[in-house]
Amino acid sequence: MKLTYQSLLGIIWDQKFTEISFSHPMIREVSKARIREFIKLAKEKLSFIEIRPTQANEEDLLMVHTKEYINLLKESSKIPFMGFLDQTDTIHYPGIFNDILLVLGASLTATKWSKFYDYVYVPLGGFHHAMPDRAMGFCPINDVAITALKLLEKGEKVAIIDVDAHHGNGLQYILYDKPILKVNIYAYDGYFFPGTGKVQEIGEGKGKGYNINIPLPLGSTDDVFEKSLEILDIIEDYYKNPSYILVIAGVDGHKDDELKSLEFTTNSYNLLGLKIRRLKKYSNIIAYGGGGYGRLSALSMVSFLEGLMGKKTSYEPVTFSNDKEKIEKIEKIISRFKSSAYLFS
Repeated sequence: MKLTYQSLLGIIWDQKFTEISFSHPMIREVSKARIREFIKLAKEKLSFIEIRPTQANEEDLLMVHTKEYINLLKESSKIPFMGFLDQTDTIHYPGIFNDILLVLGASLTATKWSKFYDYVYVPLGGFHHAMPDRAMGFCPINDVAITALKLLEKGEKVAIIDVDAHHGNGLQYILYDKPILKVNIYAYDGYFFPGTGKVQEIGEGKGKGYNINIPLPLGSTDDVFEKSLEILDIIEDYYKNPSYILVIAGVDGHKDDELKSLEFTTNSYNLLGLKIRRLKKYSNIIAYGGGGYGRLSALSMVSFLEGLMGKKTSYEPVTFSNDKEKIEKIEKIISRFKSSAYLFS
């Protein structure tokens, strides 16, 4: 009898996740509902092992964030009412500091267990907008940047794949001069939040050539996204055998998302999972839930994980672009990076 290998998936989970959201009050309950629906669907459709996160500590935050900002978070946590950490996006509330430490702890716990699982998933993670000294875009801290720098400090070769409707501006800023490959795929027109992410931004110093931005025109569909994923061939062809691949698999590019900007379906997220699975080889893979504020956000997350596990699924009709220029634009950007002499220079 031929034995078949089944991938082992670990999901970092604490019931407290269903109560945590740093989002604007108008969509805060939507964010919480996504996590509740996710764990329900995951238990129905996936085979996985729950891993309980260990809370991080203040010293872990200092890897990226300033002492002054950490003190602000601690003081905000004591205020007996809800307010904003930034202008109008990221909230604070009583007890937020402990929630922040739990969220960061989930990412750090994932690194400890990633050597024992094929894939480790952090559903409440991927806060890629936060800057060293301030919150931004529903992100009070930058959990992925902290995790990546801790891995780099240990001598690991790290790659980050950031797929989200919004450019990971904080992640890019913090790691811009670090020799960590950063591939970012997002919606862009120069104005859509956060308005950053030019193709010409390739990194500097020791990080020159390590920053790859693939901006998608607003309204891009599944076929445009599929074309953009060809940039991941760079990991196989040039940046070979990273010991860790961190994947922000944000699902807010879905066509029914409340912060609508792209026209993806669950098919795109399943395809992303299948593509990441191809990169497994000798890499430890940790993935994050990222953003998502729509009725099919949880299903999109599960579709991604199904792809990671090698299962092709289709819950909706695929969307196609009627604008060939969109795909041609992405083809040109990818071709430019693949032929660049400065790549990882």
